[in-house]
Parts: sequence; C-alpha cells; structure tokens
Amino acid sequence: MGNSETIDSTVEEAFTTVPRGRHVSVLRQLLNVIGCLLIIPAFYLATVQSLYPLTMDMLINIILTECNRFANEGRRISFYSAQNGSLREEDGPGRGKADLEMQRPASKLSCIAAIVGYREDPELFMRALESYKAARGHAFMIVGIDGDDAEDQDMTDAFDKVYPDQSRTIHIAEPLGEVAQRVYAEHVAMRQQQGLEINEDECNSMAMRHCIKLAQAILDKQRFLIGGPDGIRHLCLSQRHMHKKGIMFTTFIFSLVIADKLGVEFIWSSDSDTLVFEDSLERTINALAGDPTAGGASSGLTVHNGDDTVITHLAAAVYWSELYLTRSTPACTATSDCQSGPSSAFRLSALSSILVPWYMQRVFGKRMIVNEDRHLTTNLLVRGWGVLFASDVLTATETPTTVTRWLRQQVRWARATHIESLLIPYVYAMSHPIAFYAAARREVGPLVVAVTVLSYFFTSQKLLYFSNSDLFLRVGITATYNVLRNPDRLGLASSLWVVPGMFFYNVPLPAVQIWSLLTLTADTWGTTMRAQGELSKKDSTRKRWFEAGFFVVWMGIVGGTVARWVATEFHLSPGQRLASMLSSMLLTSFGAWKATIASE
Repeated sequence: MGNSETIDSTVEEAFTTVPRGRHVSVLRQLLNVIGCLLIIPAFYLATVQSLYPLTMDMLINIILTECNRFANEGRRISFYSAQNGSLREEDGPGRGKADLEMQRPASKLSCIAAIVGYREDPELFMRALESYKAARGHAFMIVGIDGDDAEDQDMTDAFDKVYPDQSRTIHIAEPLGEVAQRVYAEHVAMRQQQGLEINEDECNSMAMRHCIKLAQAILDKQRFLIGGPDGIRHLCLSQRHMHKKGIMFTTFIFSLVIADKLGVEFIWSSDSDTLVFEDSLERTINALAGDPTAGGASSGLTVHNGDDTVITHLAAAVYWSELYLTRSTPACTATSDCQSGPSSAFRLSALSSILVPWYMQRVFGKRMIVNEDRHLTTNLLVRGWGVLFASDVLTATETPTTVTRWLRQQVRWARATHIESLLIPYVYAMSHPIAFYAAARREVGPLVVAVTVLSYFFTSQKLLYFSNSDLFLRVGITATYNVLRNPDRLGLASSLWVVPGMFFYNVPLPAVQIWSLLTLTADTWGTTMRAQGELSKKDSTRKRWFEAGFFVVWMGIVGGTVARWVATEFHLSPGQRLASMLSSMLLTSFGAWKATIASE
C-alpha cells in the first residue's frame, strides 16, 4: 500500500485546498445581474404578449435544448481529440490512422462509482449493482448503506452476492458527517476564545483534512490492496442510520482517498434504486472531461418500473416529456441548477472544497438534510464551476407507484428548488442570465397559474389570455420534438400516456409550488423506502393530511373552476352555476381524498 504518511500528505494537498472553476470578474458579475433584469421583460414580450404564449415558451425551450446538445457534443469531441492526440504522441508517427480510429478515445478515462441507499428492496438493489458489471468507465465501486441494524443486513448481503470477489465490507463506527461537524465546531470555538476572526474556508478545510485522515486510517487498518489485478475493486460502507446526506458525505470522503490512490479524477454518484446502461457513466464523464471549467454533470433519466401501475405509466410519460426539456434549458450555458441524484458526476477537485459547507447547510437556523442534490450543484455554481446536463445519455431510476408517494416526492423536490433558487441569489451573479431565466420561469409560472385559477374560481375574471389552439399546438410540438430528439425512444403503447401524463404533472403543480413554499423547512423524506418492513408501516392520519391534504383542497378548486367555465359556456343561471360548482368540487375533492389519504 506504500507509505501511509506520504499518501496522507498527498491527499490533503490535493483535496483540502479551495479550488475554483471559472474566474468571474466583478464586471462580469455586474453584466450577469443586468442580464437577469433584462431577460424577464424580454421573455414577457416574446411569450405573454403574443397570441400563442404557451407555444412560444416551448419553442424557446426547444432552441435552448438543442444548444445544450450541440455544446455537449463539442465537449466530447474536444476530449476525444485530446485523447487521440496523446495516443499519437505515445505511439509515434508510425502508427496507422486506422489503428488510431479503432482505439477507444475514452479508454484511459475512469471514475469511482458511488451508490448509496437505505433499506432498499434487495432484489432491486441487486439489479442496480448488476447493471454496473456491463457499464463502461469505472475503476472502483463504493456502496454506502445508511443503517447498521438487522433490517439493513439485506443490503449488505445483496452486495456480497453480486460482488463476492475482490470486495470488502467496512462498518464505520462514527459517521464522518458528525466528525466534520464536531471538528468544525471545535475550530470555531478555539478561534473565538483567541479573539481571532473566523474564516469559513479555513474551518471547512480543517474539518475536511481530519475526515480524510480518518478515512485513510480506516483503510490502512484493513490492510487490503487497492488497485492492481489482485486488489479489491468493490467496497461496501455501513454506518448507523442518519439520512441520505450523511451516507453520501461518508461515501464521498472515502471516494476522495481511494481516487487519489488510483489516480482517478471523477466520481459517479447514484442511488440504490437506479440502473445504469453501458454508456451512462462513460458518456457523462466524457462530456465533463471535455470542459476543464466544469465541476459536475448529470445524465438524463428514464423510468424502469413504468409498467407497474397507472401512476408509474403517467410518471414515465412525465420524465419523457418534461425532464428532457426543462433540465436542458439552463444547461445550455453550463449552468444546470440540479444534478439528479440517480445520475450525477463530479470532478473530485471541485467536489472536495464543497463537501463540508454542503453537509452543514442551514436554512433559517435549521440544518437541512433533504435538498442534497440541488445544494451540491449550487455550491459548484457559486464557486465558478460549470454544471452540465448530458441530455443525450440515459440512466434508469424508479418512480413512486402511488399518487401520495408521487406528491410527497414532488413536494420534497420543490422545497429544495425554492431554497436554492430564492435564498442564494449570489448564484445568479456567478452564472449566465439563462440560469436566472430558468429559475424565474420555474418559480413564477406555477404561481401565476394558481392566481389565475383562483381569480376565475372566485370572480369568473380571466387574468390571462388562453386559447385552445395554443394549448393543442404546444402539446403537439412537445410530443413531436420528443419523438424526434429524445434519446428515450418511446414505444407505441407508452405514447398513449403522454398527454394524460402532461395533465398529471401540470394540474397539481401550482398546489405543489404553494404548499412547498409554506412548508419550506420541513425535513420529511417524502417517499417510503422499498424494503418490505418499511412498506408495511402506516402513517398517522395527521401526517397523511399534512402531506396530501393540499392536493385534496386544490383538486376541489380545480373542479369548481372547470364547472364554472362549463356553466358559463352553456349560459346557465347563477343558481345552476353554483350548484354545478359545488357538485364538481365535492366530486373532485372526494376523488383526490380517495386516491391519496384514504388509500395509504
């Protein structure tokens, strides 16, 4: 294993400094802010002031999506050219052109694959681990299990079954996140006692250095070889149950240490319910490697359990029609604002400087544990690193199978979106104005719809222009573009779910937006873990109303609004109009209650 003291100093020097991405001058920051101020009225004039606002909005998204794909291909070409150039230097002028073309340009690029989970269904977890056997581009695998009770042993057993050879399991006595928090607090207290100014970067670096030393000591104590034909290639870490952020932090620290031993520059981060394809890691990492100013990237997502229930059919259609376009919008300028948890990649030199501030994030004085993906991305952006979205690469994740669990997931994601979009405005000064445009569109759009619906519901006044032809044109253009350009090739049977899926996603969206704003710091995880013991647990009635009651109320309002519109179109009397609204409200509210609160 070599001299551990030498390795320790190398790791510390590499990963406890504070590297930055692109230098963003004060002038550029000022121009970015001015661009943010100008882009909203420009968007307003281009869409809302036109006769087809929904269609114009979609056309803008499509243009930005194509720009993102073009930029990613340029990054890969740049990386392949650099790789082939180094091959020519190594092999000399005597090597034939055909030989160079046959050489895989990504043959020397690799990463650490890190997978985390908690009480996952063992069969699904085994499928997820098996998928990495065929995946190209990873030199080492680290699995993090958030729990060390008897119920958590199923995941460890699944790891041992899939990777019986060249593997090892280690139990971490004290989660490294708690270690970092304690060291940080001790250093702050020491500085305060000495009357010295507290330097956040220095405190973070001290905590990071201590965690790296501790991880290195744990690996040294195991006395196994990492790297080489006889070394281990798969490592399973377990610690007492905390939360996803806690196991991610521990897994990332060990990834930094092992990456330094192997000379690996990137890490792939995923979840225990996610299946990767042969090129998921390789092509995502290649795009990231082609841009030295990019600190992170993520791939597109598809759903592997889309045939399980009606809800998963609808959710799969949402991933197909919405995710590809919405994630591409800010990514065209390398300012993607969310790296998806199931399919994220990081440049390790960028990741190392953000781990401690990411883990210790506070919002209104409260520690945050559920917005792990977006806050990692925000930390990269505010330090000048670019964040990419490899929209032409796919990874398969699992989606909730019931309406309630789907809504819980959407609300949890929306809370994280609000926190990162509204409470850290400095990110817009460091990013291209397109990032602000995407955030403003995402934050304001559903609220405008909510206000419009409520206005019509109570007063019958239409605040915004709406036409059926505009809606149909938008749906048609969206579906046609996705069929032609979305890398997820939709079958004929699945295509029947596309339009229902759009309504399934967009109808509750305003309510999800409002409720998540009102409950911004709630730290409920949302979705239930898939282990049998977890699925059998029942929530209290109070908790079910807290997590889905807003949907029942909103669907009643939507039902009443539709009834008012129909009654107005058919020129019903005020009494008939009121009766139809009340009947529709009761019917839709009851249906929503039956599908959510009563069914759990």
